[in-house]
Amino acid sequence: MKITAKDNVSLLNLVLETFPEVSISKAKKMIIYGCIAYRGAITKSPELIISKGEEIEYSKYSGGKHIAREKTDVPILFEDEDIIVVLKAAGVHVDAKPNEKTKSLYALTKSYVRRKWGIRQNLFVIETPEDDEAGVCLFAKSKQAQLVLKRTFPQAKKEYHALIAGKPKHKNDKLNVWLKAGTKNRIFVEKQDAVGAQLCVVQYTTIENFETFTHILVTPHTYFEFQTRFILSSIGNPVIGDHRFGARQISENYLKLYCTSLQLQHPITGKRIRIETSLPLTFKNVNLPIFVEKGNKEIALERGEKEIKTEEEDNTEQ
Repeated sequence: MKITAKDNVSLLNLVLETFPEVSISKAKKMIIYGCIAYRGAITKSPELIISKGEEIEYSKYSGGKHIAREKTDVPILFEDEDIIVVLKAAGVHVDAKPNEKTKSLYALTKSYVRRKWGIRQNLFVIETPEDDEAGVCLFAKSKQAQLVLKRTFPQAKKEYHALIAGKPKHKNDKLNVWLKAGTKNRIFVEKQDAVGAQLCVVQYTTIENFETFTHILVTPHTYFEFQTRFILSSIGNPVIGDHRFGARQISENYLKLYCTSLQLQHPITGKRIRIETSLPLTFKNVNLPIFVEKGNKEIALERGEKEIKTEEEDNTEQ
């Protein structure tokens, strides 16, 4: 049975609209137990966004012993023979760490794919977002896919929702900064001609202003670890909950940076695919106050310019 979305809608809401007699609990089970296919692959995430005009395919669950193999603790956004895209929760490690008692995202996902496809099924880490980061996360399921993604993943496009402290100087802007990676995850602002400097471009759009923070949509145009968090802190608007690059914070907020979209070229078929998910309902819940009163809201740059010029300011000077 094929179902077409009349508007942009979450998978859960689309199922509920199609089957009004079904409870929310049962609709979630229909998704989690693999009854829904999207773009030719089984999806198990109720939060997945289905765009207007796109189709999903519903297959009636027949029951049976395989239910234990199909069930997973990790929300799955997309899965085929070569890749699997899952939702990472804040505070969960991507890969295992020494003496780690809690299971990593890799371990949870590998457990699922091996239950479903057999003990010989492999899983390969492609990206390693920080423990406090959340949202869309990609793994490869074949060696060939891993080799291709190692080369092409830096060209993948991601979108993030972020809650930043205060109000940015410009409502919408594109920030162009030359950065250089140092030891121990340190980052330096450099001049364009500095050895090892890399141009990093991050664009943001304001979605909503609040009294003490701002909700923005962030689109990185380059691939550099921590570039989004560092650059936003550098302009005086660190991501809430960022204890690495933000100001000294007293609240117990998780990092308010959530990847909601991943667009990339499929490593085997070559087709362009886009995987989207919705924000969790608790994303905008912020514990106040955000900063210690004596804290400095702007971080001290390691080296180079004391202020990052925005694209809008550069155009004004010209």
